[in-house]
Amino acid sequence: MKIRMYEGYIRNRQKLCEELSLSPVNNRKNTEAEILLSGYRRWGSDVVNHLYGAFAFAILDEEKNEYFCARDPFGIESFYYLQTGNDFLCSTDLKTILESGKYRKELDRDALQLYMTFGYPVGEITLYKGIRKLSAGHTLTVNDCGCLSQTYFTPSFAPDYSVSEEEWIKEIDNTLQEILDEDKQNFDFSNARSFLSGGVDSSYLLAASGVKNACGIGFGENEFSESAPAHKTAETLGAAFREITITAEEYFASIPNFIKASELPTSDASSPAFSIGCKRVAEETGLCLSGEGADEFYAGYYVYHRAEELYRQENYIYLSCDGIMEQEKALKLLKQDEKYPLKRLMNDDADKEQDTDYLSRMLKTDISLWLEGDILFGVNRAVKTNGLNVLLPFSDRRMFELSSRIPSGLKLKDGCGKYIFRKAAETRLPEEIAFRKKIGFSVPARKWFSEDRFRPEIEKVLFSGVSTSFFDADILRGYWDSFLAGDIPCFRIVYAAYIFIIWYETVFQQ
Repeated sequence: MKIRMYEGYIRNRQKLCEELSLSPVNNRKNTEAEILLSGYRRWGSDVVNHLYGAFAFAILDEEKNEYFCARDPFGIESFYYLQTGNDFLCSTDLKTILESGKYRKELDRDALQLYMTFGYPVGEITLYKGIRKLSAGHTLTVNDCGCLSQTYFTPSFAPDYSVSEEEWIKEIDNTLQEILDEDKQNFDFSNARSFLSGGVDSSYLLAASGVKNACGIGFGENEFSESAPAHKTAETLGAAFREITITAEEYFASIPNFIKASELPTSDASSPAFSIGCKRVAEETGLCLSGEGADEFYAGYYVYHRAEELYRQENYIYLSCDGIMEQEKALKLLKQDEKYPLKRLMNDDADKEQDTDYLSRMLKTDISLWLEGDILFGVNRAVKTNGLNVLLPFSDRRMFELSSRIPSGLKLKDGCGKYIFRKAAETRLPEEIAFRKKIGFSVPARKWFSEDRFRPEIEKVLFSGVSTSFFDADILRGYWDSFLAGDIPCFRIVYAAYIFIIWYETVFQQ
């Protein structure tokens, strides 16, 4: 029995070493590989329920001629695989499979339809037809009988109304501290950096971690920059703050390289900027902390305020907190006729009995689709491209399991998103920071796209020969003209098409 592939970080590795009677070695990944093997021998497929952190791995049992593979609960690590004939290939990157000599490139038009609907890699199919993505919280068993994917973790909610608000506050803070204590056992925090936006998530993380160096991403356009509140927060917490300023020229120049590193397109305009930020941070340290996960676990997005209203609409399907366009419009733009069945992604019917309140159903969707496909995907590719280790304490399974027991009325209370999370943060932060209005990581890409100096190059991409192979030129031109005339929602469509075309030209065609 041996490890054929492993990427990740097992946060509770010291406890597992004691439980499995293993002696840690100097190399962290070797120790974690031994944990996986020993854990699999003892617990079998249930080993995944003993692991906290991020992981994607494949174990080969040579006696059975069988692979056992798994991906972490929220999809922090990527996992791609291909089964063709007697060959099974898997990796955390697509390059390994594409360069194996066992795959012939073919674009999956269903995946393109999903991309233009959601704006990020979603579901099990990828833009490379035949190459699949193992879903977060799933295991995969591969043997002579074929591939069997099974769920070991799914975001489910069981609110406990017997616990007081004060007890929830204490438990949130204690859980975060437990997670950070494990991180400090595994990494040297003395030179770590913590990304800081000025919002409650990153501010709470900075306060609880004790990291003394924070960094934030800013732009020349002050209305988009978070540096002012972030700098004030860092000063309040006694941490040094460094602003990473990104220009429009630097942003556009970075897009092809970011797309190559990502291997799949994402229409999240903040992702290239975050990658630039990671590159700058990597000049100073190999370790950073970031606050992803809290919005999805504790109801931080504004759309959650409309939960009951939305679900009372006839035939309503919640596609996640963000998206590009309606599926019907995507079909017309792509010159396609057949709809991909979105219910295959949503699994919405299964939630009606278990998750009785609308907010919990929205959170489940966002954790399964948006958090995995957009947020964590972008972070993973940005940090790995630039040689960083990133710690995501709020995306730990224990943090979700805690949040799943907290009633929705304490997550969204009196119009305040993340209410109970903010109250926990208030034990370490001034009220004005803990309850500061959500800012979000905004990039002035929409403004830059409308500027005359960039327009010729953008139009060269949007209306190229490659573009007409996939998009209806007249419809795409209509979206572009509407955007230039001030129709803001059209920007998302234009940007998604622009990114896909660059991806196809620079990644797929190569």
